[in-house]
Amino acid sequence: MYRASSRRRPPIRLSRLRLLVSASISLYLFCFTIFGTNNNWIRKPYAPLQTFIKLKKKLTWSLRRSSTDQAQLQIPRSQPVPDPDVPCIPGLPNIPAKIWQSAKSENLSMKQKAWSSTWLEKNPSFEHELVTDDTWNQYVEKKYGTIRPDIVSLFKGLQVAILKADLLRYLILLADGGIWSDIDATCAMPVADWLPADANDVMFAGGNVTSHTPWSEGIGLIVGLEFDGEWEGEGSGLSSQLTNWVFAARPGSRHLQLVVDDIVRHLNDITLENGVTAEGITLDMISDVVEVTGPWRMTLGILESLSCMLGRRVDERDFSRGKKPRVLGDVVIMPGNAFAAKQNGYPTGQGPVLVTHHYEGSWKSLARQAKDRRRRKMMETEARRKTAD
Repeated sequence: MYRASSRRRPPIRLSRLRLLVSASISLYLFCFTIFGTNNNWIRKPYAPLQTFIKLKKKLTWSLRRSSTDQAQLQIPRSQPVPDPDVPCIPGLPNIPAKIWQSAKSENLSMKQKAWSSTWLEKNPSFEHELVTDDTWNQYVEKKYGTIRPDIVSLFKGLQVAILKADLLRYLILLADGGIWSDIDATCAMPVADWLPADANDVMFAGGNVTSHTPWSEGIGLIVGLEFDGEWEGEGSGLSSQLTNWVFAARPGSRHLQLVVDDIVRHLNDITLENGVTAEGITLDMISDVVEVTGPWRMTLGILESLSCMLGRRVDERDFSRGKKPRVLGDVVIMPGNAFAAKQNGYPTGQGPVLVTHHYEGSWKSLARQAKDRRRRKMMETEARRKTAD
């Protein structure tokens, strides 16, 4: 018969035990709320998210809830239906062999045609679809109309092309999976050869993907480093960023789910802060495109999702300055040379260049003009305040 010890344990130990149990339960409930117990990607939009707070400044973690009334957003737990007729990439059974791109219209320039053609030249068995300004609303309506009307309403309302183009790529791969490529990116190596066949040529930083044979069969998302910075210590800013001009994903990726929900929440908050609808959002209202819908926003969402999946904080120590692809959970993070050799100074010892980005986008000049207007407005406001004082 078990007899309890007559010695009184110090109260501080019991407090620590209670704190540990409470923290464990909180982590479990947070992950359960986001991911559930199945593979359904949809969760109630604008649920509390954990994210980095300030761009390239001191990073803290917090739970946040959208100011949107959740009672008005009863979204069913279901997912868009991917095209069942698209085969998967050899060696990557979760990712469809389809290349997605977007352009203003089907009338591509000579350079755009040359860039785009490299994808089918290197991957002749893949399918290819070009989504244009005339068809992107129809695509989003078809895939999300019955399950996420909030997304459809927001997407159709957006008038800023770059915000819409950014959101589109996440919505497409979340619904159908495949490979996203900007129209000004060229493919230098077949997608089926992007990942090393030998597990010894890969660094495994967490997760159970190594239980698959071959190892790549468990992969659900492939991303690459645009900027490869070193970790600067606790409380420092994040100095690495993933590319969003090219990436590959399985349909229903939980990581892209988090990215989409975060962007939708952020854009809705912008409308509330400025007293406008989605149609009224302008570049003057946002801090920076990369922070709102671009690669920085995608980076934060993926790191947040991985942190919850692995039960620990994921940061640059897990993937920066690496020579090999890094695997975290079901995500492969390619070294800087893979998708952004030019930005990283063509580093040696990081494997071949897989994709080259040619930076044709015209949105940056518009964003700079908006920043200048915002800066002048702030200076004028400050001058009036000083005059009044």
